Amino acid sequence: MILTIVATLFVIAAGAFVYTTIAVNAEADREDSIVSVPRIGEDAYSFMRALAGSVSQQVVEENEITLYQNGAKIFPALLDAIGAARESVHFSTFIYGAGEIPTRFAEAFAATAKRGVEVRVVLDRRGCKKIPRNLLASMREAGCKVAWFRGIRWYNWARYNHRTHRKLLVVDGEVAFTGGVGIADQWDGNADAPNHWRDSHVRIRGPAVLAVQAAFVDNWNEATGELPVGGSYFPLTNSAGESVVCAVQSNPVNATSAAQRSMAVLIAGATRRLWITNAYFVPSPPFVQALCAAKARGVDVKVLLPGRYQNQPAVGRASRRTWQKLLAGGVEIYAYEPTMIHAKTVVVDSVVSSIGSINFDPRSFALNAEFGIVTLDALLAGRFEDAFSNDLRSARRVVASDLGCLSIGDKILDVLCYWIRAQL
Repeated sequence: MILTIVATLFVIAAGAFVYTTIAVNAEADREDSIVSVPRIGEDAYSFMRALAGSVSQQVVEENEITLYQNGAKIFPALLDAIGAARESVHFSTFIYGAGEIPTRFAEAFAATAKRGVEVRVVLDRRGCKKIPRNLLASMREAGCKVAWFRGIRWYNWARYNHRTHRKLLVVDGEVAFTGGVGIADQWDGNADAPNHWRDSHVRIRGPAVLAVQAAFVDNWNEATGELPVGGSYFPLTNSAGESVVCAVQSNPVNATSAAQRSMAVLIAGATRRLWITNAYFVPSPPFVQALCAAKARGVDVKVLLPGRYQNQPAVGRASRRTWQKLLAGGVEIYAYEPTMIHAKTVVVDSVVSSIGSINFDPRSFALNAEFGIVTLDALLAGRFEDAFSNDLRSARRVVASDLGCLSIGDKILDVLCYWIRAQL
């Protein structure tokens, strides 16, 4: 009897896994047919308006965007902003681990709450499972409101695979941060050792902060049922700079998500240059075709990926399954060698750049809640290009012969990992 029950449960679980894998792969592999997108090199502002329409957002002007590279610069900027808060701190992350960096952030949240500032923290239940209980207790005892996003329950198991992958910090509704960095010690340092990852984050000032706040409220409302929408959370914001911003807030409910559409539009709008850095790069067949088509129309297409250091080797295998067609289409692929590169950035035609939590894979496109910004700002794009060029100096170019040297076992594993790419 017991064996029958166990066997039945196994069959149900296996069937659910196979069904979910096939369904999510199908959703992520679908790409809406892009009829016409203004080319960035011809009319960049019209491109931004078209992008905004495709992701149901608005073009927001007069922002200041500051790019930070690696934890040595990113963490102090985040902690300084938390320490300077007057009214509210809203924070959401996919990764919160154990160690020195997580402790410093817990202490900062607690100290800020003790000053009477409202502190709300959303932790993804899967990604933040390693957070020590004493850190949670210290934050809550200090007055921080800490909520789990989608803990597993009998009534929501079907949604457990849908995570919040957003990395958000909003202070007083006036300054915000987003990018790829989680709260864990591997992000500390300056990408100067294998245990110090390479990543990027941005600080946002100006009207675009409200979009970051809206993304946090979306997560907080789902996690708690509360809706913090008072005027102090969404203040009237003054102009802060010259960056034109379109937010990409993605929480997949349709066949194609805002995250997926934003990447499709960026590729379609490229005129001269398309430089992509992504930690988990598993493009669907339509995206492989789009990247090759961009190269065919004269765009310089380069993709920078993790090399020997990868925290998710199965994703690396699934990614490698797509390389042959990309290389045949003229796309240049580079493997970053010094450490794990976790950044998620795109720079197009030296004027448009994208950064956030969005990976180039089925999980970001069809499962996870994501957030990013696309910015029209030549100076900022130049900084992204400088960072990309600097990273290329520490990267190895992938050539077709690299794939020819793979063993039969490696090729089989690559195929298997690609087939289950939605679950990686």
